[in-house]
Amino acid sequence: MIVERRKKQRLRSLLGGRVSFNQKNCTLDCVVRNVSDDGALLVISDSIALPIAFDLDIARHQRSYVARIRWRDGERVGVAFEAPSSGEIVPLDMARRLKHCEQDNARLKSRIRQLTEAG
Repeated sequence: MIVERRKKQRLRSLLGGRVSFNQKNCTLDCVVRNVSDDGALLVISDSIALPIAFDLDIARHQRSYVARIRWRDGERVGVAFEAPSSGEIVPLDMARRLKHCEQDNARLKSRIRQLTEAG
């Protein structure tokens, strides 16, 4: 008999995911077989070496997580999600919009500096 040690039940799924690490310079696709607020089961080629911690994006859920490997058995990888510093998981589209707004803000500040120095 298998003893369930998870705090929250995971929902079975068949979702596409994207693992990224090395400051998002390295990415690879994976399959998310089950998921909860605390972790997930990923299917990734067993020939790929992964770091202990990486980013996991699940586009269908519009979520991005910091994941930490808990166990690995061939192609199956069990991960736990680390809690963000704010205690809330930020939707992926919102994080992208925030980054875009920050870039716009920096560009506008630079333009204001140019105009005030010229005058």
